[in-house]
Amino acid sequence: MGIEIKHIDNEAVWEGFIAGSQIPTSFFQSWKWGLFEKSLNKTVHFLGFYQEEELLGIGLAIEVAARRGNFLHFRNGPLLKWDQSFSLNKILDLIEVFARDLNMDFVRVSPLVLVNGQAHLFLKRKGYVPSQLHDVDAEITWMLDLTLSEETILENMRKNTRYAISRAKRDGIQIGVSSDADSIDEFWPIYQDTVRRQNWKAYSKEYIRSEFEVFSAENSANMFIAKLNGKPIAGSIFIYYQDQAYYHHSGSLTEYRKYPAPYLIQWESILEAKRRGLKTYNFFRYCKRR
Repeated sequence: MGIEIKHIDNEAVWEGFIAGSQIPTSFFQSWKWGLFEKSLNKTVHFLGFYQEEELLGIGLAIEVAARRGNFLHFRNGPLLKWDQSFSLNKILDLIEVFARDLNMDFVRVSPLVLVNGQAHLFLKRKGYVPSQLHDVDAEITWMLDLTLSEETILENMRKNTRYAISRAKRDGIQIGVSSDADSIDEFWPIYQDTVRRQNWKAYSKEYIRSEFEVFSAENSANMFIAKLNGKPIAGSIFIYYQDQAYYHHSGSLTEYRKYPAPYLIQWESILEAKRRGLKTYNFFRYCKRR
């Protein structure tokens, strides 16, 4: 009746557990994300935690080499049943042994659990300590309920936001939607301009293209490009996973910032997410005010 770690090599088993368990997660623990990380020549582990034939939890773990030490990263994971302390204790011990056998210096986890909630306190008792963000993941993001009607969503917006959407339409801004990876070529100059303006640490074009290819291949990503008189002036990439739409990468040209194109992109992407029957729109990079 002991618990053991096994490698999972079947996407249906992996995604079936995520869908059936209803444990909060994001696309960073999806099978597709693991494939994307592999495309970057990362060492990826699709780990399952089994008690005999019962799958108790999973964890997509990436080996990361960093200046502060090599570590095993469970980004928005692992996915565990945090109310079962006995199995939790054993699974976390197994993860530690697994990482040590790989000559990792430490383990990094970031499950989607409440701060100071049961799971958070359990991790603290196991010796886990708060750490700096990795890959600029926001701890708290703004979420929009997509089960509301279009009219209600608009009514709940600030007056200035509704005005910006209407003005963008009056200005003649057109929104194009594509799942073709070649749309990255239109997006890239916009992204580079935004990186310079905001002083971001940028991802490479190859990184963004590979990520988009993996998810768009199964209708799980779209590129929204705003054009004015045929010229691309703003763009955003959205990821669709489980019942959420994620506002992932974005940018706008400095020269055209007086045009509210990003507002129209957001509105059109909200409508697309509703058409897909998704329940939540995750602004992802925007921290919710406390």
